[in-house]
Amino acid sequence: MEAKSGTLWYVAYGSNMSAAKFTGGRGIAPIDVARVRLPRWVLSMEIPGLPYSEPAFSSISRRGTLRAEAADVPDVIGLAYLITEAQYRHVIASEGGGTAYADIAVIGEGIRPEDQEKLQNGCMLRTLTSAGMTRSPVPTPSLRYMSLLVDGAAEARLPPEYQEYLQRLPVYRPPSTCWTKLGAWVFLAIWGPVMQLLERVTMGSIGDDGYASAFAIWLVRVTMRLIWITHDWLFAPIFGRGDGCTDRSQNVAEPESWLEKRRLLEGV
Repeated sequence: MEAKSGTLWYVAYGSNMSAAKFTGGRGIAPIDVARVRLPRWVLSMEIPGLPYSEPAFSSISRRGTLRAEAADVPDVIGLAYLITEAQYRHVIASEGGGTAYADIAVIGEGIRPEDQEKLQNGCMLRTLTSAGMTRSPVPTPSLRYMSLLVDGAAEARLPPEYQEYLQRLPVYRPPSTCWTKLGAWVFLAIWGPVMQLLERVTMGSIGDDGYASAFAIWLVRVTMRLIWITHDWLFAPIFGRGDGCTDRSQNVAEPESWLEKRRLLEGV
C-alpha cells in the first residue's frame, strides 16, 4: 500500500514492535503493517538509560560504525507501520521528543512477497536513530526491555533466525550481592526521582512537531551525562557496575535459551 499524502511508513525495531507497547501503551492504531529489513543497518543498544535498572535502549547504526560489531550481526529487521503524520509526531514525542533520537529516512526491503507488495521495495521509510546521547561500550538492556523486543518479534512473525539473534543478545543481570544491591538502591534513590522529573519537564515542553524545547533537550542530555559520570567514577568502583559490562568483560556465559535466561533472571 503506497503511503498517501498525510501518511508515512514508520519502521519500529525496538519495543514498538510489541503491539501491547505501540497500540496499547502509545495508543497508536496503524493503518497497515509490513515486515521490513533495513540493508546496511544493524541493531545497537547504545542509548543510555538508568544504571542498575534500565541501562540501555535500542537504536540502529550504519554497518561498520560500531566498535564491537561482530561479523555475524544481521541487518536490522522490524515492523513498518503505515501511520499518519500526526501519529508519527506522537511517536517522536513518546520517544523523548528529540532528547535521544533523531528522525531519519531509510530504504527498506519487504521480507515476504506480501510485505514487498505493500512497501513497493525501494520506497523511503522513516525511523529513529540515536542522536546526542550514546554510550560506549554499549550497556546491556534489562530483561523487561529485551522481552518487549523478543515478544514483539515473535508476535510479528519475523524470520526465525532474527528472532534467535534477539534472544541471544545479553541482558543486564541485576545485583546479586547485598553490597551491590545496597549501591543500586542508593543510586536509584538519588537518580530515579530526577529521571521522573526530567520526563515531566520534557513532556511538558513538547511542541506541535513532537519535539521538546531546546532547553529541555539540553537539560536531559547534560543530566544523563552526570548520571553516568556518577556511575562510572563513584558507584561502579565501590559497588560494582550497573550497566552489564562486567559480565561481558569477565566472559560470563549467557544461558543457552531465552526461556532459561528469563527463568534465571526472574528467579523462577
